[in-house]
Amino acid sequence: MSFEDIKGHAREKEILEKAISAGRVAHSYLFTGPDGIGKRSLAREFAGALNCGAGVGGGPGDAPCGVCADCRLVRNGAHPNIVEVWPEDKDGVRTEAGLIRIGRVRELQDALRFKAAGGKKVVIVDGADKMKQEAASALLKTLEEPPPDSVIILISAKPHTLLPTIISRCQRITFRPLTEESVREFLVEHNMAAPDDSGRVARLSAGRVASAVKYSGGGVFEKSIEIVERLRDLDRDDTAGLFALAGELSARKDLEEVLEFLKLWCRDILVYSEGAGGLMVNTGLEGFIKGAPGPMALVDSFSMIERALYDVTPPRYANKLLTMEALIMGLAGKGALI
Repeated sequence: MSFEDIKGHAREKEILEKAISAGRVAHSYLFTGPDGIGKRSLAREFAGALNCGAGVGGGPGDAPCGVCADCRLVRNGAHPNIVEVWPEDKDGVRTEAGLIRIGRVRELQDALRFKAAGGKKVVIVDGADKMKQEAASALLKTLEEPPPDSVIILISAKPHTLLPTIISRCQRITFRPLTEESVREFLVEHNMAAPDDSGRVARLSAGRVASAVKYSGGGVFEKSIEIVERLRDLDRDDTAGLFALAGELSARKDLEEVLEFLKLWCRDILVYSEGAGGLMVNTGLEGFIKGAPGPMALVDSFSMIERALYDVTPPRYANKLLTMEALIMGLAGKGALI
């Protein structure tokens, strides 16, 4: 791969390429933006460019050349100068629902103590917002006194949850969602969706390639219908029914995905009620919209869903049943979705 192989993000790539060309690569970066839009891929390519055996600038636009021994090691995830850290469960298995514990931060600190034979030592911390408090404090010390010839790249979709002192020591690069057309092109080029289906999948992905790949497996539209039907059939005064739905949601393995969909559904109702139905993400579900709730009710509902999503994801681990009960009762009170 090279920078050119990564779909979109021309501005972000240009910032990194210029830093390499000018010899002004920062000691630490914070890559922010929604999950699944390419932050990790570009971080790996940046790390590869800093360790390309052809020399910095060996590839077009100071991208990695892609053919030297160093680039092959990077491609296989085996380059000694590049260390990746990610959330894990208690058994050390990588998972989005895991945490980054202090042991992993100690390991990357040990790796940074050894000078790179060539290129730069690069540490990529994926899911940096899932660091436990002691891990974040330990990493802060490294950011305050970074070893020479080292680069630390933090990746986070929720940078507001990071310590302000960590944020202040990083050069922040904000990644924007890809355009619908870019996602459609990616799906068709990689034979992941037929041209006729790629539009719906691209809209559902909200500019996130990783989500588009997941949705291209099928069943997404059917799942969306299932959720909106359940909401439509509920009576706001049916307390037992509301609590039953909360219990069903709390037991779902795809709860985070469901909450992300509900956020999109709030948006869809808003644009439809304002006469811009052509901007709906979930086209074909217009018939499930109940009435025309006011925009503030929809904004408040969106905020409640976002807060619930924040609470149930690591490292907070709120009680899912209680969180869903509070959310469903709150949504019923607003009358926007239920």
